[in-house]
Amino acid sequence: MDTEQGSLPSQLLMLAASIAGTAILVWMELPPDQRIMWTLEAKVLMQRWLNRAAHRAGHAGMGSELSGWQQSAACGYGVAYRLARLRDRL
Repeated sequence: MDTEQGSLPSQLLMLAASIAGTAILVWMELPPDQRIMWTLEAKVLMQRWLNRAAHRAGHAGMGSELSGWQQSAACGYGVAYRLARLRDRL
């Protein structure tokens, strides 16, 4: 291992810090209206993703219930409920 380069975890940490710093600088340079639009777009994308995930979890829970796997069905319904609640909070 080359001591100048450092270990892989330290390189990855430095890369993550550099990317985060760049993202913060770009965010601060954006006009306030653009920041609001990006925030709203991210919120809509997250709501869509949570909606699909809740739908799939509920569908899987129903499939488990129809197959006779009651514990798995309860878990699927619980996950679907929590995802839907999180989606509604956004």
